[in-house]
Amino acid sequence: MRDRAIVSPSWRGPRDAARQRRAAGDTASDHGDAIIHALPSGSGHAGERGRQSHARTPLMPDRFAPLDESARNELRQIAHDCYARGDLAEAMSVQRKTMAAGPATADDSLFLALLLFAAQDLAGGTEVLREGLSQFPGDPSLHENLGVFLMTAGDSDGAVAACRQALTLGSSSPNVHDCLCEALNQLGHSTEAVQAGRAALEAKDRMFGERAPVVDLPPGPPPPFDTGDPAANVIAYSLWGNQPRYLVPLAENIRILPHLFPGWSIRVYYDTTVDHEFIANLGRQGVQSRQMILPPGQPGHRRLLWRFEVIHDPSVKRFLVRDADAILTVKERVAVDAWCQSDSWFHTMRDWYTHTDLILAGMWGGIGGILPSPTDLFRHWTAWRMENNHIDQDILSDTVWPTVRRSLLIHDSVFTGTLGSVPFPPYGDLPAGHHIGQNSFAHFEPAGQITP
Repeated sequence: MRDRAIVSPSWRGPRDAARQRRAAGDTASDHGDAIIHALPSGSGHAGERGRQSHARTPLMPDRFAPLDESARNELRQIAHDCYARGDLAEAMSVQRKTMAAGPATADDSLFLALLLFAAQDLAGGTEVLREGLSQFPGDPSLHENLGVFLMTAGDSDGAVAACRQALTLGSSSPNVHDCLCEALNQLGHSTEAVQAGRAALEAKDRMFGERAPVVDLPPGPPPPFDTGDPAANVIAYSLWGNQPRYLVPLAENIRILPHLFPGWSIRVYYDTTVDHEFIANLGRQGVQSRQMILPPGQPGHRRLLWRFEVIHDPSVKRFLVRDADAILTVKERVAVDAWCQSDSWFHTMRDWYTHTDLILAGMWGGIGGILPSPTDLFRHWTAWRMENNHIDQDILSDTVWPTVRRSLLIHDSVFTGTLGSVPFPPYGDLPAGHHIGQNSFAHFEPAGQITP
């Protein structure tokens, strides 16, 4: 993966916050009566979560006839429903009508800003947030999200100032610490960045760690790793589309697998948007492939969950979940070996300043047949923040973390010691600025001719 932005603007859902708190078993949330939701920096594959766009979206249509609050709430719900089914343009149109038909609330500004963020209109979203702050200067979520917009736009100093203002106003949102960690690292303040990253991880653990596990782990240590059965030790990927960013590194991983991970096999969960010849070539190289279908009306980011099918496959003894744009490395091979020799049932890694989620969706693994299926995990998910293309990591935090944290080896090179993490083994160090799970295509020159 993954230089995907872990920092995400957060939104407070005024109408269904209470319902979501009840589903989560919580009696309070980070902002009084509102539960935090989030939207990452744009759309993307399992690896890229968006790039900045300079396109501007009109902020507001002409004024509409005033509506009473009940009618405006109906419009708000329609806007959210449009977003949930992936119709971003209609969601923005309806939300603008809501705001044009009466006085806007802070939540209205937040949601419109998040929609603009999803549309990669950073300038438009920043303007909406600043307008909101002119009316609600004491709202910490507006400052928090302004910080994320500024950081994404490259204004790290402005991002730090906005996030610190959110904290001064009483925010306990993990997103604030996420944003501070990344912005401070961009400014070269690594010590302060690490402090913020630790705070983000600890806040998320407080949010999810004490929830009831979705399953009980078996007693004792896991079964020993069997290197003689590679087909049962599976490295799982999701794949759709034909972007070289994903096809080329995945092809390279298949080439190096026998040398770097000889006790493992690769499995690709894909759909028909991938070139047929590419899939056929995977089969010729011994790759396990599983064709998937995204049901009509479901947002495209749910394809990220396909690779989680491996966790409940009865034929799988051990699994690793990875991103198609990340090249396998010696550093993670040695870390995986340390896990396989340990008494831990699960494994995860953090190797950069943006790795402040409890479980990075492309940097974890475990013993097969323990966790429920992705469908069951989705049912357990409390939608603690708005569904978006962080859904894989959101589900892991919400449903998997409370279980796996009880028997989890965490290798962490940045926030070492946080939540029981340990250093990586002292082998396979990567060059400065490189890390496990990164977007390898940005640094990758394939040896020989690799044609997706």
